Amino acid sequence: MAYIITQKTLFDYSEIEILGDLERYKLAMQGIDDENLMLKLENKRKNGRNDYPVRVMWNLFIAMKIFEHKGVSSFRRECNRNTGLRKICGLNDHDNKRHLVPPERVFTGFLKLLMTEEEEMNKIFKTQVKELYKTIEGFGETIAGDGKYIGSYAKNKSKKEMTSTDNRSENDAEYSIKEYHYTDEKGIKHTKKETHYGFKAHIICDVATELPIGFTVTKGNYCEKKAMNELIEVFTEEQYKIAKNLLLDRGYDSTSMIKNLISRKINPIIDIRNMWKNETTKQYKDTSIIYNAYGEVFYIDEKIQQYKMKYEGYDRQKKCLRYSHKGKIYRIYISYDERIFLPIARDSKKFKEIYKGRTAVERLNGRIDRDYMFENHQIRGLKKMTLMVMISMIVMNGMAVGKVKNNIATIRSLKTA
Repeated sequence: MAYIITQKTLFDYSEIEILGDLERYKLAMQGIDDENLMLKLENKRKNGRNDYPVRVMWNLFIAMKIFEHKGVSSFRRECNRNTGLRKICGLNDHDNKRHLVPPERVFTGFLKLLMTEEEEMNKIFKTQVKELYKTIEGFGETIAGDGKYIGSYAKNKSKKEMTSTDNRSENDAEYSIKEYHYTDEKGIKHTKKETHYGFKAHIICDVATELPIGFTVTKGNYCEKKAMNELIEVFTEEQYKIAKNLLLDRGYDSTSMIKNLISRKINPIIDIRNMWKNETTKQYKDTSIIYNAYGEVFYIDEKIQQYKMKYEGYDRQKKCLRYSHKGKIYRIYISYDERIFLPIARDSKKFKEIYKGRTAVERLNGRIDRDYMFENHQIRGLKKMTLMVMISMIVMNGMAVGKVKNNIATIRSLKTA
């Protein structure tokens, strides 16, 4: 039976975070439909040694994420001293084995086996997302996206590593420079540049629940706009129908991104960059209306006095914004300047209120760093990084689906500003 969480309330992921590790593990496993993956892995392993079965190793990998271990060594120590963890993962203390917990080489071998079934693991994630759409009312209506840097385990790439086939070297990480623009207390504009070396996780999440609905992992120098468009391209028809707003920071501000979203009937709620070099305002057609680089609209009277116009809403049929001055309505067609004029006007209270929700993806990024140990990891290579990010996303959504399936999804009232 599917339990519907009504639109007037929110699934509170923070309640999952305060549960004990074993409780979170149980929830995650109930929300992960992994039977097909297990059958495929068992079939590949059928002629090999099976001292530690596929299902046990999979359980251990899930537990390693939930118990917040960045590497196998520390997790094995946890397993050796935690009887409850061994039991819940399927390790039998009475088995006549040389090692109570699988040696590191067994974890390494299973990881290589998992990397051959990336497509099947992606199906698990998509099944979870589909379940969340079905059981949480309003899920996916307002979504937010961002690109998150994940630093390389290696400090930099040497010439030797560039040609090495050794799995211990880093051959995939790349450099990227991120710019931050800010204005100080004196009104002086500054640009700060940060150099990153590693990978980048591109993520779209549901704003209300802060749960991921799509992601991809690339080298650090991959274009964020291109990655975000690729994530949008693989949405299902049902997701397109549900999505109303996509929230992005100014790094995604471009006419092509905006046109792509509008063509799919998704409102682009994107922070804007001032790309005007010399102009402070522009005239709208041959009228008394001017606008600035941030989408604010003004009326100029005969005395050259400037008045900020009142936003009156969007005419979807005529695809124009409606503004008023002294009781008269004026129309501004978004096609005139598609980057400045959006279906939800940039200078409207509605735009500003919706955009506040973009912090949801920032909190999700923080959770990935903090709870899933990507801020200080021991992962090398793009394929392995992709796999570990995928396992983290599966675990995160698994705990949410597990709570819903058990009818214990925490509900909290919406907080009003």
